[in-house]
Amino acid sequence: MNIAPATAIRIRRLLLLLPVLVLVALIASWFWFGPENTQAKLPDVTLQTIDGQPYSLAPQKKKVRLVELIYTRCPDICPTTTVKMVQLQKRLLEANLMGQDVEFLTITIDPQNDTPDVMRYYAKQLGIQEQGWTLLRGDDETIKSVTNSLGFFANKMDDGFISHTSSTYLVDDSNAVIQKFGMGDDFDPEQIYQELLKLKKEG
Repeated sequence: MNIAPATAIRIRRLLLLLPVLVLVALIASWFWFGPENTQAKLPDVTLQTIDGQPYSLAPQKKKVRLVELIYTRCPDICPTTTVKMVQLQKRLLEANLMGQDVEFLTITIDPQNDTPDVMRYYAKQLGIQEQGWTLLRGDDETIKSVTNSLGFFANKMDDGFISHTSSTYLVDDSNAVIQKFGMGDDFDPEQIYQELLKLKKEG
């Protein structure tokens, strides 16, 4: 006779405790997987330029790098980001910061389809200037090491499109990610330009 009411009381107590349990789990995960344990970094691996030359992602002293991970068949967010980076590149060239203090890296997450010729055409169509901007490819395993190290998710769908994280990464001279920015409409060239000027002044 008292089974149903007792069960109802236990359920009510569990529901009351549930937010507390969730909060505890979140705090525990923050301590376990917090910034010190999940510091995103650009891995020290070697990729290839579109001219077939090896390119090391080893840290570069006194230089910051803005990294975008794209695929050329992307219908919207990738080319939009690249176009905005082209706008940013022009301003950095005018300020004599491009290449010497700042470098852009465009890394394909679809190396099987993004051949050197395809990436070269992509760069030409979107107006990328060579100074201070390098387009890179690699085998699937090496590209995966890059995405994993940056915390960038990419999953190829059955239709050939790739579902991926919408982040670009500002990397310091020790390869650590110091700031993440959005992609597409969330990529703000002015914001990033001011951030780069600030870093330049701080030395």
